Amino acid sequence: MQRYKIKERCKTRFPKRGEHKKMRIMKKNANEIFMLQYQIKRYQAMGNGTMCQTLNGKLQKLLAKQPLVTM
Repeated sequence: MQRYKIKERCKTRFPKRGEHKKMRIMKKNANEIFMLQYQIKRYQAMGNGTMCQTLNGKLQKLLAKQPLVTM
C-alpha cells in the first residue's frame, strides 16, 4: 500500500525554455560580434595593428562558431 502518490513530471511543462535560452545565447553572440567590430574599427583608426589582428582572430572564431548570425 502506498500512502503517498508520486507525481509524474509533465514533459511539456516548460516548452519554450530551450527556445528562450537559444535566443538569449544568439543575442549575446550578436552583441559580442558588434562589439568586436566596433573595437576593430577604433584600433584601426588609432593605428594599433597588433590589437586589431588579435580582435580579428577572435571575431573570425566567433563567426565560424555561429554561421547563422548575419550582419
